[in-house]
Amino acid sequence: MPRISESHLEEVKRYLDFQLGKIETLKRLVLEKGYSWVNFPEPKKGKVYAVDGSRMIKRLSGAIIYAVSSVAIGEDLLQWHEIGLVSPYKHVDERIRLHMETLESRIGAMTRDIKGADLILMDGTLSGSIARPPAYINGTSKELYEGNKIDFLDTLRAFLELLEGEWERWKEELEKGALINHSTIIARRENLFEYLKERTLDPSFIGEIEQDPTHRENLVIFLEYVEYLHALDKLLGGQVAFIAKTFYTDDVVRSATADKEEHALMPDVPILDAISKERGYFPFEYHRNEKGIKWSLPEPIKKLQREGYLRNIAELFKKEPAGAITPAYVRFVNGGVVYLMETLNLDEELLGLILGVSEDEYVIPLEYAHHSVVIKKQEFDTYVDSIVNALVGEDERYLSFLRYGREPLE
Repeated sequence: MPRISESHLEEVKRYLDFQLGKIETLKRLVLEKGYSWVNFPEPKKGKVYAVDGSRMIKRLSGAIIYAVSSVAIGEDLLQWHEIGLVSPYKHVDERIRLHMETLESRIGAMTRDIKGADLILMDGTLSGSIARPPAYINGTSKELYEGNKIDFLDTLRAFLELLEGEWERWKEELEKGALINHSTIIARRENLFEYLKERTLDPSFIGEIEQDPTHRENLVIFLEYVEYLHALDKLLGGQVAFIAKTFYTDDVVRSATADKEEHALMPDVPILDAISKERGYFPFEYHRNEKGIKWSLPEPIKKLQREGYLRNIAELFKKEPAGAITPAYVRFVNGGVVYLMETLNLDEELLGLILGVSEDEYVIPLEYAHHSVVIKKQEFDTYVDSIVNALVGEDERYLSFLRYGREPLE
């Protein structure tokens, strides 16, 4: 890049000076609202495992190949790796992200059962996982559900029962070898539709979907989302805390400046720094909109929850997630980075367990999990090339699907 342009520097400086001019006023309003940093309790020893995930994608000429991984690390290391191939049909990036988060929740929940963990730490936020379903989900399920509510719900029940059976097998496999290294996404199984026909009241409903490529893909996409919810529901069955490194929440500032002339668009972190730079935690509540409802779930999922499925997520939504999720900002050392933490029950025991495995500015198991799970691009590209070469060597017709558009540039 060229040397720094003076005009670019001035533009950034103007923005920062404008924001800095509001700090003292906003700090006063936040303190008047009763917000403050709170001292940490004493560290506590316990079995704490941290979970993180990673994904990598390569877009080929007729398909998209990707890798997703999740690890849980504490006293031991547990791993879950998968390679997938999807058609470039729709919502690919979101579906791959959901696949990764499904594996994260699965390995977190199973680690609690297998290792007897007192606390599972997750990278990221719970609100981002549960409160905002992928934008495509409602549209994907709408036609199938509204066209035939009874049979669509019957299909979802059969699918959840299938997941329950697989769950126990996966847990046994993970406990035996500390590693799962094969495809486990049930929604894409070749025999899925045969299974559903055998276990639903009206097999013709599944048959009709199977014959229509669009309906078939839409059902598969929705069932992938159900797999994700099933795994998350298992994870929420025990003590879990989510810690996010990157966030732009402004709920404290919005709460303190509501209906005031000083209302400002400012993230919370600069104000938290102005109040205090000492270690500690800063509890707050998420902002609710005028109707008191910030988040929701697709209607078929709500119906299943009323029948007793996905109980832990259902309990969360009984309170409405903006009230059920307990957020707090945390800083582990004086002058350190501020992180966003979300739990379902913020108390001294949970904080003590986290402090027992924190060092310097971050939480040791989460740092180890991050470094352990990263999928390196060069290694992934080499792996994909090996797969492509093996397939093309078997049948040259595969090549039309497996060419890489950027080949001439590399």
